[in-house]
Amino acid sequence: MLIWVNRIIFYKLNYFCTLHMEEVMRGKIPKTELLVTFEVVARHESYTRAAEELALTQSAVFRQVNALEDFLNTSLFNHAKKRIFLNAAGKHYLSIVKETLNKLERDTTTIMTWQPTVQVIELAVNPTFSTHWLIPNLREFNKLNPDIIVNIHSLANIGDFLNREYDAAIMREDFYSPWSEVEYLFEEEILPVCSRCLLSESNQKLAVDDLLNEFTLLHQSTRIKGWQEWFALSNVSSPLVNKGPRFDLLSMLIAAVRSNLGVALLPRFAIQHDLDSGDMVIPCDVPMRTGNRFIMTWREEKSESLHLQIFRNWLLNKSVVSKVGC
Repeated sequence: MLIWVNRIIFYKLNYFCTLHMEEVMRGKIPKTELLVTFEVVARHESYTRAAEELALTQSAVFRQVNALEDFLNTSLFNHAKKRIFLNAAGKHYLSIVKETLNKLERDTTTIMTWQPTVQVIELAVNPTFSTHWLIPNLREFNKLNPDIIVNIHSLANIGDFLNREYDAAIMREDFYSPWSEVEYLFEEEILPVCSRCLLSESNQKLAVDDLLNEFTLLHQSTRIKGWQEWFALSNVSSPLVNKGPRFDLLSMLIAAVRSNLGVALLPRFAIQHDLDSGDMVIPCDVPMRTGNRFIMTWREEKSESLHLQIFRNWLLNKSVVSKVGC
């Protein structure tokens, strides 16, 4: 009898110890509503505007921020007159909270739309490549593989790799990657293009000197020596090479060409659809390789993933190398 009593006492103690441990662990995690309120206040740097967005009173927002600071035992804001600003701790915590809330939202959406037969690929992609090549071609993949969903994320900096769980990525080879599994796609090639409206005939070809003397050269700010290097291929050097408006983004440069503003050096992969449709033409067929290679890379543990293999094979079978200019 005593043995059974001891066993009962043991199991009860074990049960209550487990509950206590769970409470301790949960006690280190602030309530979600406090994190949401903090993110909104930090974004606006205003209790009033945060209260409007959250449909709460200003005092309620203030109390929730205070509750979070008490929980953390750390001040997150500096106050100056009637304004508030994130301090160093607040800025650091905000980056963590934003990523946590974003991941929670993504995971919740995934569960809400859960389909056991559907496979999902979380793909990080160079923004230029995704906008101008992958997305325009993705409809074909979706049609061939209705049970595979490709979620596309922008891969703009190293932090995107470190803060998120991606399955694979498409990027330039010189971009940092923590993964060793790599598939070479193509080497970037740029060429002069303009709207067909600027030429008397869509198939008209110009001499290099004519392009320099008769057309406005459009420049990309991040590739400011592009025209100089391109004309050097034909042994042409002139102060006129550096004249013309500059555009920060490739998308701006493409829009300028479509708006008949002049001739620009553009990556073939970014304007292949415009060339195929005839909206853009190549006045001087002198392509220039930049040395920038695009690759697909993925986590080693995903190497045996069937749906990732299907996507990789599709990408290669699209003849990316020939389509985008190698």
